[in-house]
This record gives sequence, structure tokens and C-alpha cells, in this order.
Amino acid sequence: MLARTRTASSLKSASSSRSRRSSAWGVAPPLCLGPAASSKSSRSPLTASKLGRCSSSPPSFMSFAPVLRLTSCVLIAGFMACGGSTEVDMGQTPRADGASNGGSSNGPGNGQSGSPCGADPCANHTGDKTFVEDDAPADAPAQFADSTPQEPGSDAKRQPAIVYPSHETMFPINVSRIRHDWTAGGSDLFELRFEGPNTTVSIYTTSLTWTPTDEQWDWIAESNRGASVKLTVTGLDTSSPEESWRSEPNAALFSEAAVDGAIYYWSTGTKGIMRATVGSPLPEKFYTDPSGSDSESCAACHTLSRDGKRLAVGYNGERLREVSVPERETLVPLATTEPDPEATPMMPGMPAMPKPGMGGGMMAEGMAAAWTTFSPDGKMLLVAADGVLTLIDSDTGATIGDDSGVVATPAGAMATHPDWAATGDKVALTLGTKGGNKEIEAGSIAVLPYADGAWGEAEVIVASTGNDDNNFFPVWSPDSKLLAYVHAEGKSKDAVSAELRLLDVGTGRNISLVRVNQRISNVDGVLGGGNTMPTWAPSTQQGVFWLAFSSVRAYSVVRPADDKEDQIWIAAIDPSAEGDPSYAAFWAPFQSIAEGNHRAFWTHASEDTQCRCVEQCGDSLDNDCDGTADEEGCSECSVEEICGDGIDNDCDCVVDDCNVEICNDGIDNDEDGNTDGDDPQCQVE
Repeated sequence: MLARTRTASSLKSASSSRSRRSSAWGVAPPLCLGPAASSKSSRSPLTASKLGRCSSSPPSFMSFAPVLRLTSCVLIAGFMACGGSTEVDMGQTPRADGASNGGSSNGPGNGQSGSPCGADPCANHTGDKTFVEDDAPADAPAQFADSTPQEPGSDAKRQPAIVYPSHETMFPINVSRIRHDWTAGGSDLFELRFEGPNTTVSIYTTSLTWTPTDEQWDWIAESNRGASVKLTVTGLDTSSPEESWRSEPNAALFSEAAVDGAIYYWSTGTKGIMRATVGSPLPEKFYTDPSGSDSESCAACHTLSRDGKRLAVGYNGERLREVSVPERETLVPLATTEPDPEATPMMPGMPAMPKPGMGGGMMAEGMAAAWTTFSPDGKMLLVAADGVLTLIDSDTGATIGDDSGVVATPAGAMATHPDWAATGDKVALTLGTKGGNKEIEAGSIAVLPYADGAWGEAEVIVASTGNDDNNFFPVWSPDSKLLAYVHAEGKSKDAVSAELRLLDVGTGRNISLVRVNQRISNVDGVLGGGNTMPTWAPSTQQGVFWLAFSSVRAYSVVRPADDKEDQIWIAAIDPSAEGDPSYAAFWAPFQSIAEGNHRAFWTHASEDTQCRCVEQCGDSLDNDCDGTADEEGCSECSVEEICGDGIDNDCDCVVDDCNVEICNDGIDNDEDGNTDGDDPQCQVE
């Protein structure tokens, strides 16, 4: 292979013509793709598992492709079951690289392609595409083509109206089973038209609801990733097809890449913790108390470590249990076998019950626990119960520090709802004047500093003005700069007035997320949605973040009125926006409509492919998915690679990779997938 090795001095002179591939991405470390590099940095603790050949594509959110995409849905046993459709290709032939993507189950840091859509290339369709559903006549496209379209506002009674999804909803490209509902407006045949920068897709149906198939979603969403698509519904009365009536348009937006992570939520129907990804067709029942039947025990409010390897739950009267993920093995409380000499045998001739904390086969009862949060490295667990915070070792359950692990908080305040930032230096919490584990009143949001094993003094950053000003459930954004929290009038439990707010801790800017809170079933200004228990999706790079929350709001025509049963909703948040940074929320399609679903805790998962091979210093994000942001030994990620220093300077997962692309020699010299003139960084020999 023809190659040129540069010295450190030659790098400077060459930087203007070849600024390293990372300059196209800023200096964010890319995603690891394969075998480890032959050497490693002397300053950075990069193991062989972290180093390797990495993607030459820009880093992005990545995940496995949706498992199943359905259409023509009906409600069966609380879940949506769906059928199929036929298609008529009226447009251009897709390019060879436009195949729809399949599934992937790679562990963190083991992505296998540079595609932002997962293991397979993204769908890159262009042009027009028409799908005629099974219930529609074959000549439906011709009927609409022959009709005279009437613009929105011509006759409000005749034109259809889009009910769901709401205007300005952003969707991850790997969530596809999004049902679409609209009113008839006097029509019995409908055209859904999705107009994006790359494709225009038309769907024909006689139904008032439609859910995309895998292929349809590839044409609509994945081929227009990172863009906005205009949706209109046009209706036609087949008994008098001379005129057709068009709805007001909706804007549907799509993420630039798939969104990673697993969502663990508490279901009141199953009395346990359910697990799903945004692309899952159905959830799995992940955890219930193994010591009792589902009808007798309940794994309630829960927390996961940021690396997704530990789960803490409160069960059977809010007793702490910590289990490993995915094994579900109990870690805390420790098993016991040594008999307690003061205990009475259960039956004559039988030994007494084991003594707590001595190790063995029987489970000791866990400590009281209502709300918990792990330290970023997962080694410690902060437990809130009855207004008191206690720090314990997450391996043994032993308390850490003086005063039996109790963390000092302001006198007279009930401390609850702790959330440990990924940077490890602070915990957000709620300080209330009264209440208990299940509810709090007159709550204020505070930040508790933590450094070198010592706690600082709590600082109130959102102060309550009284019983009608309640602030609770604070959660840190992936970069530890924003706090999402809940504001309500009155008590925190079952508060229909609850709304989500966002605080920029650095600037003090406090925002009510109006689109998330008040745009419901495509109607603005809807109050009383009862939005609560927010959690952020993990992210390895800056950009749009994702927030999951529980709500009793209406869900389209499936649940047209507010209900006492919470459901999981998801919304995109753009921290760089000047006004309201939120987009309208969508209903998480993996859940059951017949159950109450709460506390959608979002964390890293074995399916993730967004994890980077190195931790980048200074961006406050957990790039390598180990739970901790900017940990000791992180890399500075300079723009250029310095040859011969044994360091991965540019964070592309390859040490001393100084090969230069030579123009017109027919060889991919720098092994970035681009040969000669296809590589804009090539140099003339």
C-alpha cells in the first residue's frame, strides 16, 4: 500500500490542504467499528476493547432498526395489532444504497457500520412513491388526479382534519408504528401526502386511521432524516368525485439518526418493570419481585445506572432491591445464611432465620427506599426515604460516610427525588415542606455539590412560593447543563395541573415547554395533561435530546379523553433553540393502552451503537457509554493526528494513523473508504 508518513512539523504545513477527516465533524470522536488498534495512548486509559478502526462517517445517534412496522391496526388485549397493504410504484427506482435497514444487537461501542441508521445503510430513496392500501380501490390515484382540489378553509365541514400526530412532532427515524388519525369531513376515500426534500409519498385508503409499514416509513422518514415533511390529508366523496377537500398541513420532523437506549418503565397492570426500545413492537416484562407472585408484589419506582447495568427498585412496601442487568441477579440486599441466635425457629427442629448481612442463600429484607439514583460509575446509590437521603455501596448495601450514610440537607425540609449528574459533581433533588414518599408539597429544586467523597451545602435554584407552587422530579440532561422538572399547583401525586419545565442551570433561564405540555391531539392550549416523571435519553453528542414522561392526556381517537391511567410520551428537545425548545410529543407505541405506565427511565442498552471508542474531554457528555462524562483519562481530541507519539490525537480510534490519501493512484491510502478524487482531502503526489 502506498502511504506517506508525516512528522509533527509536516502536519502543520499540510493542515490547510488536509485538515483530517475529523474536521468535518468538529472534533467529536467517531464510533468504533472493529478490531483493536495495534497501540494505545500513554496518557489515556484506552483498552484494546475501546480502540479500533472507526467509522469515517459523521458520528450520530445510532441504534438497531425497528423490529416490526405495521398497518391497519386494531386493539387486541390492550396492544395494537395490525395488517398489511399493497403498493404501486409511481416514481423513480431507488439507488443501490437505498435498501431498508434490518436489525442489530450490537453492544455499546460495537457498531458495525458508519450508517446513522444502525447496522445497515440508511434508506436513501428519492422521487415519488404511491401506496394503495388493501381497502382502497386500485384507481384511487386516478380519482384524485381527476378531481378539483379545494384548499383548506374553503369549507370547514367538508375538509378532513388531522387529529394525530400533532403539528411539529419530531420522531426518531427508528420508531415507525406511528398511527395517523383524521376526521372524514364528508369523504369516504383519502389521500395522505408526505412531501419532503427527498421524497413525496402518497397513501390511499378508505379508513380514518393509518399506520406505516416498514417500507413506507423508509420512504417517508428515513429518506428524509434530519428534515421536515409536510403532511396533508385530502378527502373525496366517491359518489361525487368532481371535488376533493384538503386538510390544513402538519409538519412532521425526523431525527438525523436513530435514537439509542432502552426504556424501563413501571406498569401497574403487570406490577413490574417493563423494558423496550423506541423501535420495539412490544415490551418485555423485565423484572418483578422474585419472592412473590405478580398478584402479591409490586416492583414500583425504579432507577437504572447510567451505563444500564444496574437496576434499583422499591418492592413490597418500598423495600430496596438492586439487581444486575441483564442477568436480573439480586445484588442488594445481600443473601444471608448465618442463624440469628435471638430469632425463634419457624418450626421445632428447624434452624432460626438467618442473621441479616452475613452472606449465603436467603434474602435479607432491603432498607426503606422510595427514590434512588446511582453515581455515574454505578458504585454508589443515593437512597431517598421519608425525607432523608442515605448513601450506600451499590455492591454491598453498606452505608458510606459518617452518620450511617445520611447526607445532610436543610433542616426541616423533606429531601426526595435525587438525580446524580453524569459529570458526578452534583445531585439535583426536591426539597419539600411536607409530604411523604409518594407525594410532596411546596417543593423547591436544589443542587447538592459532591466532590472528593464529600457533600457540599444544598443550593436552592427553583424556590417554591407556597403550597400552590410545587416543583419536583428534577432530572439532568445528558450534558448535565439543563434540568427538566415538574411544576404543579398543589400536591405532586396525581396532579392534573402538572407541566414540564426546563431550567438552564448556568444562565438561570427557566422555560415552560408549551408544545410538550399544551399541544395534544393536534390542538393547542390544552391544559390538565398531568405531565410528570421526566427522564432523558442517553446521548453521546450534542444536538437534539429526547425526553420521556408520563401523562394522563388524551391519545388521539384511541383515548379521546383524559384518563386516570398514565401513559408514556416522548418529545424532542433542542437546547440551542431561542424560544420554546420542545417539539410536540408522541405516544410511545410499544406500550399497552390498557395499563398505567410510569417512570420511563431511559439508559444505555446492549443494542446501542452510538457509543464512542474514547471519552472526549470538556463536552460534559458520556461519549463512551460507561456512565461517566469527562472522566479522568479522557482525550482532548485535537484536529490533527501527530505521528509517532503513540497517542490517538484526533480520537478516530486509531493511534498514529498518518497515512495520506494520494490523488490518482487508484488506492484508498488512508483507508477511509474514499479513493483518489472521491476523498476531498487527497494530495497530489
